[in-house]
Amino acid sequence: MTQLGGAERVAGRIAKRFSEASLYTSAHRPDIVPLAAVGGRAWRTSFLQPMAARVNFKALLPLMPMALSSLPVSEHELVISSSSSFAHHARAGGEAVHVCYCHTPPRFLWEGEMYFAGRLALGAALSPLLGVLRYLDRRAARRVGAYVAVSKHIAARVRRVYGREAQVVYPPVDVASFAPSRERSGRFLVLSRLVASKRVRLVVEAANRRLLPLDVIGTGPELAALRRMAGPTVRVLGWQPDAVVREALAICEAVVIAGEEDFGLVTVEAQASGRAPVAFAAGGALEIIEDGATGYLFDSQDPETIADAMLRAREAPLPVADLLASARRFDLAAFYERFDAALTLARVAAPAYVREAMALKAGS
Repeated sequence: MTQLGGAERVAGRIAKRFSEASLYTSAHRPDIVPLAAVGGRAWRTSFLQPMAARVNFKALLPLMPMALSSLPVSEHELVISSSSSFAHHARAGGEAVHVCYCHTPPRFLWEGEMYFAGRLALGAALSPLLGVLRYLDRRAARRVGAYVAVSKHIAARVRRVYGREAQVVYPPVDVASFAPSRERSGRFLVLSRLVASKRVRLVVEAANRRLLPLDVIGTGPELAALRRMAGPTVRVLGWQPDAVVREALAICEAVVIAGEEDFGLVTVEAQASGRAPVAFAAGGALEIIEDGATGYLFDSQDPETIADAMLRAREAPLPVADLLASARRFDLAAFYERFDAALTLARVAAPAYVREAMALKAGS
């Protein structure tokens, strides 16, 4: 809980579903991730907490498996981990059921070629450490009772990386908190963490080349570079409060998503706001958007192709009713119904997984 993104908000939704559950995380920065966004209750932390505000958290990655596995969750009969890196390392008790809601297996371990693109020397230097972490990661995956994936795309990745099957339960969007507007700003919108994998630079370059009006909302390590490259029609606005974000979603021309998303909460939030998402045709976008009906897809991550898709969205607005109908498939009620069903199925299947986990523990 050291940055506020989609995974943290989803963990908060799960926490609210289980209002009497104990909440655990490796470390928490309440100044960055307010309690209201992640369940409204205090989270118990690991031995990494004293370092959370003083050290770049990526420097602590070698300690993360130990930190998560040291959390005192063994007293509980049901453990739910919400994991995009190491949360599934939490060690449930011998007869407990551990269900992992998996946003993705950690990319820096299992997609190193992509993650370290342009930083080959760093990837090579970290190779011995990454090899150890991959071993520990697969070992932790064997202790998990059942996997639930945020999309079919991630379920396939879980199968490939861990050799485990995963049910698919799409993450929740509070559709009622977004509202379409008759007002139009005439500006395209990017709403994203500003990191290299989100490919926001490509959208800015597309807007620069065609002089398309574009607003970029978000923060991250690429903020300064994006501000430097922004042309006369581009505004890089940095972090904005939720009220500003919702208004920007409601009045924009379209929302542009240039990276490959595991699912794509912003894609659904655009639809819930009555605005078309314009997204790269890969990953979770393919499970949310029907091209030309509930959004627009582009098949190449280059500025010209992105600009063409943006213009397509501007010239052929989509019916708001169709966009809202698409978004409602991922509403809170749908999520909770499917997630509860996944937990029930995991508990029914628990005995076999528990026996395997206990055998693994005995072997270690």
